[in-house]
Amino acid sequence: MRKILWVSPYSLHDTSSGAAVQCRLMLQKLAEYAKGELQIMALGSFIFDNPCGTSMFTDLKEKLAGKEQFFNLKDGLVSYVYVKNHSTYVDNQTGGEQRLFFSKFLDLLKGFRPDLVIGYGGDMLSMTMRAEAKRRGIPVVYTLWNGNHKGFTFPDCDMVLTDSHGNANFYANNFGINVQAGGIFIDPHHVVAPKRDSKYVTLINPVAEKGIGIFARMALMAQQEMPEQKFLVVESRGSFAEGLAKLHTFTGKKTKKETHPFNVKMFPNVDVAQHTADIKQVYAITKALIVPSLWFEGWGRVSTEAIMNGIPVVASKSGGLPEAVGEGGICLDAPLESQRDYNHIPSEEEVRPWLDALKKVLSKDYTENCAKAAARHLPEVSAQRVYELLKPLLDRSASTQAQYLRGGMLFR
Repeated sequence: MRKILWVSPYSLHDTSSGAAVQCRLMLQKLAEYAKGELQIMALGSFIFDNPCGTSMFTDLKEKLAGKEQFFNLKDGLVSYVYVKNHSTYVDNQTGGEQRLFFSKFLDLLKGFRPDLVIGYGGDMLSMTMRAEAKRRGIPVVYTLWNGNHKGFTFPDCDMVLTDSHGNANFYANNFGINVQAGGIFIDPHHVVAPKRDSKYVTLINPVAEKGIGIFARMALMAQQEMPEQKFLVVESRGSFAEGLAKLHTFTGKKTKKETHPFNVKMFPNVDVAQHTADIKQVYAITKALIVPSLWFEGWGRVSTEAIMNGIPVVASKSGGLPEAVGEGGICLDAPLESQRDYNHIPSEEEVRPWLDALKKVLSKDYTENCAKAAARHLPEVSAQRVYELLKPLLDRSASTQAQYLRGGMLFR
C-alpha cells in the first residue's frame, strides 16, 4: 500500500480558507478513489486564516489551554495529527512550537514512512520540512491554488499541483515554472440547494478586484432595459456601499479631476445580503451569477458552484474562469481600463456586451449546459486526474528505499 503524508502548519479544517477546504476534500477523495491502495495521513496545527474558520473545533480553547501536545483525529478515510500551538495566527507561532512540529514530522517520516509528502505554505517551517523530505529521497508535491506565488521557484518539489490550466499557464508563461493541472475539488452536497426559487442576478463579494464597477454599471443599465429584474450583492470581504464609494471617473481634459458619482441610493434594484456560511441559501434564490473579476483568478469556485446548481454564469476570461464556467455560461473580456484600474467605472458602451450576455443566459434554458460542465468538475473525477498525476511519484516506493541524508547518515 502506498502512503501519502500531508504536512503543513495550517489547519485543513479551516472553514475560512478556500485552499484548506479544497485540500481536505482532495485528500478524502483520493483515499476513496484508491481505497485499499492508498493510506493518507495529515500533520497540521491550529493555524487559521481567520478566527471564524475555527468553527469545526468547538473545544479549541480547551485544546490550546491544555497540557496535551498532540491530538489525533479521524476524518473520513484520512488520519490527522494536530500539534498544539498557543495562537491561531501563523505569525505568532513560537520557535519552540516550530521545533515541536518539526520533531513530530520527523517521527512520522520514520514511523509512517510515506512514499510522498504533499502540502503548502511559504513559511520557513514548511520549506524546511519539504527540504528534509527531499534530502531523504521522498518525492515532494506542492499544492498551488492562486497566482500569488510569484517569488517561489519550488526547488525542493518534484511537482507543483494546481487546479486549472489557466493557473498552470500563468506560471509557465510568466515564471517558467512547470505546474500540473488536476482540477477543482468542490463537494456538491455542500453547495447545491435542495430547492430553488430563483429571482436574483447575483454578485458575490463586492470589491474592486472582483469587478463591482462592471456589476454596478450593468445594474444601472438594467433599470431602463430590464426594470423587472432584481439584483443581489452578497457581502463577504467587501461592503457594497463602501465599494461603490471608491469607484471613480475622471472629468476635464486638462485637470483630470477625480469624481465618485455612485452611491447605494442609486441602486433600488439591488438588494444586499450579508455573508453566510451556508452558500446554498444564496444559490437557492439566484437565477444567474455575475463574476466580472478583474484580477487573476486561479479558478473561481463560485462559478463552478453555480453551474452545479444549474445556474448560468456571466464571467470574465481571467485565469481559470473559462474552465470553471465551460458551457455553463458566457465568458467575456473585461474592459481594458477596468483591468488597469480596478476602481474605474466603465461606460455603458464598455459594459454593453456584458448586459447582452446576461439577457442571453436569462432567456435560454442552461440546465443541460450546466450539467455537462459540472460533470467534469465532480470531486471523484478530479481525484482520478490527481491520482494519475501522483502515481509515477508514488511508484518510486520511497517508503521501501534506504533514505540518505547529506553527510552519509542512513535512515532505514
